[in-house]
Amino acid sequence: MIFKQPREETVRRLSLSVLAGVMLGFAFPPSHFGILACFGLIPLLVVLDGVDRTRAALGYTYVAMLIFHIITLNWTGGYAHMNDPYMMIAGATTMTVHPLFYFAPIGAYHFVRKRAGTLAALLALPFLWVAYEYSHTLSEWSFPWLSLGNTQSYDLSRIQIVSVTGVLGLSFWILWMNVIGYLLVTSFQTKGINFKQKKNVVLIAVLLALYVSPMVYGAFVLQGAPPMAQPISPTTEASNSLITVGMVQSNVDPWEKWTKSGFETINMYLGMTDELVKSNAGHKPDLVLWPETAIPYSILQPRNRLTLDLLRQRLSEIGVPVLSGFPYSFFYEDSTKAPPSAKRIQSTGERWDAYNATGLIQPGVDDVRWYGKMKMVPIAERVPYADAFYYFDFLRWGVGIGGWQIGRDTVVFEEKKTGAKFCSLICYESVYPEFVTEFVKRGAEFITIVTIDSWWDHMSGAYQHHQYAIFRAVENHRWVARCAVGGFSSYIDPFGRVYDKTELFSQTNLNRTIQRITNAQASTFYTRHGDWLAKICVLVSALVLLSVIVRKYSNRKMK
Repeated sequence: MIFKQPREETVRRLSLSVLAGVMLGFAFPPSHFGILACFGLIPLLVVLDGVDRTRAALGYTYVAMLIFHIITLNWTGGYAHMNDPYMMIAGATTMTVHPLFYFAPIGAYHFVRKRAGTLAALLALPFLWVAYEYSHTLSEWSFPWLSLGNTQSYDLSRIQIVSVTGVLGLSFWILWMNVIGYLLVTSFQTKGINFKQKKNVVLIAVLLALYVSPMVYGAFVLQGAPPMAQPISPTTEASNSLITVGMVQSNVDPWEKWTKSGFETINMYLGMTDELVKSNAGHKPDLVLWPETAIPYSILQPRNRLTLDLLRQRLSEIGVPVLSGFPYSFFYEDSTKAPPSAKRIQSTGERWDAYNATGLIQPGVDDVRWYGKMKMVPIAERVPYADAFYYFDFLRWGVGIGGWQIGRDTVVFEEKKTGAKFCSLICYESVYPEFVTEFVKRGAEFITIVTIDSWWDHMSGAYQHHQYAIFRAVENHRWVARCAVGGFSSYIDPFGRVYDKTELFSQTNLNRTIQRITNAQASTFYTRHGDWLAKICVLVSALVLLSVIVRKYSNRKMK
């Protein structure tokens, strides 16, 4: 058995593991109790301190992480509506399989503790954990949704440090809070709750200083922020660098739209866009956002040229450019050069790929520049490493959004009239911190996010996804315009303050003037250097593990 000890001790350890999972789970949005993450690992560390067998340590870890995932990711299965078997199976798989990924940092911690002692393992834990979180942003299996730093999105003063460290810097801070908190708990256990005892006093002082320091830094930064509801002006010279961005939140049912007439859907968006422009006649938008796959078919294909021409004509009459999501189909002239994961037309043998894309359609501009989504939701949007495992292609969501090819270029769009440059993140991409900096470094003056977020009813997924966008604004000191099919749509300023946030499952238009910020005006340390702290954590973790392994084999030779 994994849990091989007296029944009372097993119950105690399982209870503590469950407590850790509950605390971590309720630290994430929509809960405002992000502080729980600062102490959520302590119960699990208490459990692990009394466990020598690796199987048992990983067993208790799995229990904690399973509870954590059930609370945080229960929305992934769409159980509120129960109308998509694939989504329900994928959600259950995510909640039960993804906890195994946490065997990496906790297994490394357990390995170090057994061979170098508890104190060494505790000092290594923040580096090991953040190294794991960083590594989990890199592969096609990546899933950075649960980075611990994401728990702090409601605390504007605290999160200002991400302009230097990125959100993983908050994870690093949270881990140190847990380590110091654990040392204090164990000190109380061994020496009693004595606030005059020197060790306790020192640990409490360190814990308080650690807790307050990012708030002090953040308060200083926010003092220099302009009042809310006014455009951000980093410099006097940039005071005219503004752009008015409109958004259309259509509240189209994400399942039904794939069965409706595509032109019917386009007409609805055109009607709402026309209404948006007319209702803001004195404050006309320079750019209008339509959400992810707002146009539900490949409008740039030659066979759809008539529809594209009609769309251009209507936008010319309305007088605004539109950035819209749509599928983009690419057909290979030489089928032998298509990647193994490419789709095949059975009747002709022709090979092609589909991209989850956005495109900028501008009056008077024939070329429609498009961007293909580069970060896919594993399994749901694309089988990870599909070119190697293309025979698993049947594992795809059957509602028009599965089996995408990976986009290859970080495209920065330019609006013709204003000259404004911006990027277009598509849904899940907005949870990748360092990835977003590449667009900003290439000249994006503001960030747009188009998404659906209507799959999960009123469950926590849409709340979490919206809150994570706040970090991208602060990390890069850029405005974010976030357009969702059914909410939440909003504007977020470079300090993480949210404007005009819509209600879920409402049909509405938004319009706001925001600041265009160039790299010459504002370039954060994080934008320039990315996840530098996380990379240091990777290096330190490698050195720690290497030294422990060398020490282990040196001791064997001496024996």
